[in-house]
Amino acid sequence: MRVFVADGVERSSLAIARSLGRKGIEVHCGESFPFSTTALSKYCSRSVVYPDPQTDCVSFIDALEDILKGGGYDVLYASREVTTIPIAYHKKRLERYVRVPYPDYETILMTHDKARTFKFAIGHGIPAPKTEFLDDLEELEETAGAIEYPVVVKPRYKTWWIRGKPVMLKVTAKNYVNSPHELIAVASEILQKSGKMPLIQEYIPGKGYGVEVLMNSGSVRALFMHRRIREYPITGGASCLRESIYDERLKRAALDLMEGLGWHGVAMVEFKIDERCGEPRLMEVNGRFWGSLPLAVAVGMDFPYLLHRMVTEGDVDPVLDYPTGIRCRWLIPGDILWFMASLRNGVDIRSVVRDFFRFGGTHYDILSREDVMPAVGALVGVAHQVKDVATGRRDVTGELLR
Repeated sequence: MRVFVADGVERSSLAIARSLGRKGIEVHCGESFPFSTTALSKYCSRSVVYPDPQTDCVSFIDALEDILKGGGYDVLYASREVTTIPIAYHKKRLERYVRVPYPDYETILMTHDKARTFKFAIGHGIPAPKTEFLDDLEELEETAGAIEYPVVVKPRYKTWWIRGKPVMLKVTAKNYVNSPHELIAVASEILQKSGKMPLIQEYIPGKGYGVEVLMNSGSVRALFMHRRIREYPITGGASCLRESIYDERLKRAALDLMEGLGWHGVAMVEFKIDERCGEPRLMEVNGRFWGSLPLAVAVGMDFPYLLHRMVTEGDVDPVLDYPTGIRCRWLIPGDILWFMASLRNGVDIRSVVRDFFRFGGTHYDILSREDVMPAVGALVGVAHQVKDVATGRRDVTGELLR
């Protein structure tokens, strides 16, 4: 067996490479620059450099097709939205050379487009925030004075493409608004950038949770849950520290959604537990491998290998049991950025310092005694991010600006 893993800079891609490599599967990886996190893993036997999918989606897919055409690969894996969506769009084209373990484009749009996700969820009784689906700014102006604040203004797409170039909008502090004036200003900016009216959602106070699944045509084959302890941006983003948990309500809500979608492959369903009532509320669905994947692998829920077996063998027996209370940390650069942002935002300094420098009893997304070089690759990735911020290509949260 030989596989190709795209998005070598991502810790989830590193987790895929380590998982499959430990099982004796030959792993090759790709990224838009050399010496990426995954490329430096001892489980990656070959790495290639391809055009940056964040700059030119068309050139990326053309290059990927050339790589797959002559590589003798059995399965293609990727972990970022900026690659998985184009791969799903060109699935039939790429499947001439390799198995593509992602849903078809129309199905993956159900998770990529938040309007479709929440309309489906609400229509099927999945617990979700109150959501306004508006057609234009005129309708927004009529609604702005009648809704209860604060609300969250969510772009319909985290990533979309204009003439082959991706544009990214994340939910950051500016998306949380407290007045009609703020709401109209933020929604107008999103509409101007994306061409689509954003969703207006009730703000749900509470902690974030993830339910990760492997589905076979709508039937669960693996399920795992975690709670977010720290994340960056601190207003809501990728988890820097997380812990395995089990909650029957989250399990049922996630499976009701993914079974209803007839999902095939991996996905993460994100929730918040509303601290006002203690009930879960859907936040979003990532129809791909997720950034906190290393925690699942660390506790024995080996999603990459289970997916690989399902793709190559047809099916796997369900795996649903795992230990709770296990933690995993994304130190470079995620938790370091959390630490710096927390100090800047006036959080209790002593508690921040104490929590940050607590290293024992925790697994790590990248750091590993038996596979040390990916840590160097992570620093290379940080250097590229710093360059992007310095040149104005993206902001410090990772949002693409041009």
